[in-house]
Amino acid sequence: MKRKIGLSVFTFQHSYDEKKSIELAKKAGADAVDLNLCGDNYDYRNPDSIYSKSDEEICAYFKSVGEYAREIGIEISQTHGRIEGFKNIKEEDDALIANARLDCMATAAMGCPICVMHSVTTIFLGPDADPELFRDLNYDMFTRIIPFAKEYGIKIATETFGDSPAQGCCDFFGQNDEFVANYNEIKATEYGEWFTACADTGHSNKATRFGQPSPADVIRQLGSEFTILHLNDNDTFTDQHKMPLSGTIDWKDVLLA
Repeated sequence: MKRKIGLSVFTFQHSYDEKKSIELAKKAGADAVDLNLCGDNYDYRNPDSIYSKSDEEICAYFKSVGEYAREIGIEISQTHGRIEGFKNIKEEDDALIANARLDCMATAAMGCPICVMHSVTTIFLGPDADPELFRDLNYDMFTRIIPFAKEYGIKIATETFGDSPAQGCCDFFGQNDEFVANYNEIKATEYGEWFTACADTGHSNKATRFGQPSPADVIRQLGSEFTILHLNDNDTFTDQHKMPLSGTIDWKDVLLA
């Protein structure tokens, strides 16, 4: 089986549109891309965003992006949707759900099977928030989003977490037992078929500073539930998104896992 090389085009998309970003990834030698769908450019509240258009216009635009990718021989293997998580602020959380629906619709329009989204995070709730608040908000958020994944025929992937840099602590869902328990609880719902997991080695590596398992052992704990990988390296202190073998991760063990 030919193993494909995928590349996140997040940084390219700061300077170029989706098609040009995909083209640059192709020129760099990638077989597949992780296309970004988060930020102000993908928020229905921003009048300059494609998400402010009608569903028909959004679908037509992203269908053309998918067609262009296939035309030049590159796969859109995953998208990256919401990254902030619920903040326990009703208007913000409701807006996240509305944008998440558009993430699912855009992902499906491109012919892409999976959209990755982040969990509720200590970055916004703070290190002293009630653990039950984290668990309940995350459960509520994903169980409100996953029905859209079913509607559009894709899957939502929740991503492993690391630290909360400003607070200098482990993120709540950087605690792997909390991540696994919450994942299994959501997976057990009626929409579990449309829910999966993403192993971000860089995030998990940052959590090791706080006694959490290595990226390889994180992968072992959920095994085949991980259907998406974000393979990147760092020094455990910053989310550097470096190439594998350029940081502190034991890549031999990761590949064995």
